[in-house]
Amino acid sequence: MPRAPRKSPRARIGVPSLRRVLRILRVATSTLDPKVLFRSVVEAIQAEFPELFHVSIFLAFKGPNVFVPMALAGESPEVFVEKYPGGYTQNLEAGLLGQAWKTRSTYLSNDVRKDPNYLSAVFSVTRSELCVPIRVEEDVVAVMNFESRQKNAFPPEDVEFFEILADQLANAVNNSMIHEELASRGDQSAALSNAGTAVENSFRDIMDSLPAPILKVDARDCLAFVNRSATQLLGVQNAELDSKPFADLLDADGRRRWAEARGKTPAKGASVSLTLTWRDRTLTGVWQAFPVQEERPPFPILLKRFE
Repeated sequence: MPRAPRKSPRARIGVPSLRRVLRILRVATSTLDPKVLFRSVVEAIQAEFPELFHVSIFLAFKGPNVFVPMALAGESPEVFVEKYPGGYTQNLEAGLLGQAWKTRSTYLSNDVRKDPNYLSAVFSVTRSELCVPIRVEEDVVAVMNFESRQKNAFPPEDVEFFEILADQLANAVNNSMIHEELASRGDQSAALSNAGTAVENSFRDIMDSLPAPILKVDARDCLAFVNRSATQLLGVQNAELDSKPFADLLDADGRRRWAEARGKTPAKGASVSLTLTWRDRTLTGVWQAFPVQEERPPFPILLKRFE
């Protein structure tokens, strides 16, 4: 249900909670890079509230009318990659995020299974969810999202804590100047470009945060992205492999197996055994394939090694 708009002064929050706010804000004010800012904040929140299995911040892009996940923490990143291998967006008015955005107020659902506004896009285990808007002047530029496996998981003091934190984060967002980029007032093409770039960048950040090696092979069968884990195991920089034909990393047997898998457009989660070689390093394993559904085949494919 939507809560009443936030008011000040806030006298109920105690000293321990204020210390928590200060610890998180210390992280937030250490950078003007919004990507680093949001990632650091969700990780700090998750460390302070380990009972929350998912913490995220979604940016609101008005032009294309979508939310884009900017930062995720908890048990969720791998689920996003496997379920949405092309990246995830959500309509600005959809789900509980949309309720917070439309009303510009905190939205709390103590039992999402009884909430008609709930949109189960990723998780089936969520029982309660809290969405808190980050407002810069009159604009909601982002929404903080918190999910728990327990019903009634957010007592009033925690809700107030996150509202105070959102108000303070708004200052950091304002200082980073990201809200100008998000609004893209009067320029639809710029708004669409910004949103598309944000989807790609946020998805790469998610893949980089995972311990499993991940590759993205584009429709031309060239490497479009290699995550941090894979580059470390292969001893390369991502730029060295950018646009490199995938076949260059495979032996003859691997090329045959890949051609067979690629030729029939593997089902989501289908496996293929491959050994990748770059200079004197090898990366062997069984890889799960996640096709990125586009207008027509051949589709780009995300490959994630079984760990």
